[in-house]
Amino acid sequence: MKYRLAEEEDLNSLAEMRWLHEFEENNCLNMEKGEFIIECKAFLINGLECGNWVYWVAEEDDEIVANIYINKIRKVPKPQKLFTEIGYVTNVHTKEKWRNKGIGTQLLKEAVAWSKENGIELLFVWPSERSVSYYEREGFKEKNEIMELILEEE
Repeated sequence: MKYRLAEEEDLNSLAEMRWLHEFEENNCLNMEKGEFIIECKAFLINGLECGNWVYWVAEEDDEIVANIYINKIRKVPKPQKLFTEIGYVTNVHTKEKWRNKGIGTQLLKEAVAWSKENGIELLFVWPSERSVSYYEREGFKEKNEIMELILEEE
């Protein structure tokens, strides 16, 4: 298994995996797949070009089998530290046939190590109930009380 940052030629596969992930989670989608793939790929390309998104992938025999996205968010400069980023971890997904083999765990380890090496101050995630233990095993804690104001329901 190869763990690496995604490149532009991976983005169509990532858009396909995003569609699959949402289909598995919601089972009812209100958009035609082709239209979604075009829009999602454009979003992913923009994220790479702007440098505010990184996409981690696990690959076996040239097939992407798992992914993790990190949205890098620059914090407001402080006199003590002019440049600091935090990372929002999202769209963590492993294809069904590859689950429960440690692939997602290793991919998360790689993404966390990269984040440390690249000066990301903190990673945060809004996990589903069933994924809480996955994140806890890798050191994520429910330490901070994050408050939210939902402005629009999905």
